[in-house]
Amino acid sequence: MSKQMRIFFNFAILLLVAGFVGYMIVSVNGETVEYGEAETETADFLSPCTLETTYAFPEDVRRLRLSGDRAYVATSDSVFAFDRDNMICINRFYAGENMADIAVDNGKEEIYALYDTGIKVFTRNGQLIREWAACSDNSLYVSIALSDEYAFVTDAENKNICQYTKEGNFIRFINSPRGFVIPSYSFDIENFRDTVYCVNSGRHQVESYTVDGKFIASFGIPGSKPGTFSGCCNPARITFDANGQLLTSEKGNPRVCLFERGGRFVRMLLNSKMLGGGHEACEIQAENGRIYVAGKEKINVYKTKEISL
Repeated sequence: MSKQMRIFFNFAILLLVAGFVGYMIVSVNGETVEYGEAETETADFLSPCTLETTYAFPEDVRRLRLSGDRAYVATSDSVFAFDRDNMICINRFYAGENMADIAVDNGKEEIYALYDTGIKVFTRNGQLIREWAACSDNSLYVSIALSDEYAFVTDAENKNICQYTKEGNFIRFINSPRGFVIPSYSFDIENFRDTVYCVNSGRHQVESYTVDGKFIASFGIPGSKPGTFSGCCNPARITFDANGQLLTSEKGNPRVCLFERGGRFVRMLLNSKMLGGGHEACEIQAENGRIYVAGKEKINVYKTKEISL
């Protein structure tokens, strides 16, 4: 066999091996959808959102949740309940130091408060119902989401999702098939119609799971254009509107983008200038054609046009 023929065959074998390795990676990881690169953020960006109202707040807002006619705001140690029509405070209760997140069980009207190493459950008026400790002594809980039966909690220290019953009984650990990479503790989680979505921020992806902990799919690619995720750890926050569209909030270059639930990029909604600049990701919620954006000591409400939220 000539030297040229040997080079040709060696190159062909190399391509076959590379193709097989790629196939195995996809097979192990499940479905990965690489959408993005749809529009470029420019100085003349035209948002489909207009600022409707701004509410000043006495403390830094950590988390915001909408439930029925109420908006719940969590600071580092307290939960506020507001009438959503006019954002008048209805109630406030002390929940304990260093809250990381809250979730609202609409059926039972209970509020789940998440801390680094545990969970407390309160009535809407702030009466403690039950509490339980984290699965391990070195846990660092970041975000919580509720389904009809379960509570799902992300653990940035152990890089997994902990699944509990709503009574606090541990069910299982949920691990990413690719491994969770969590810089800067960006590890948000949400539930939509019994599908659990969480950010794998170090991999610039959003992953989805069944309520039984089985991996479904992931989407997202790194990049600077809207529809991609830049920096070390984006997206930082996620939420859903009533139609099942996914909104992402990014840090570094703060912006809010809209995706179909399966991962196809729709458009950018708010850019850094509209969000007031800075580097932190904003807390977001969407409902009834409005986007609630919380950052530092204020909550902005944007009304959307051209798109249905």
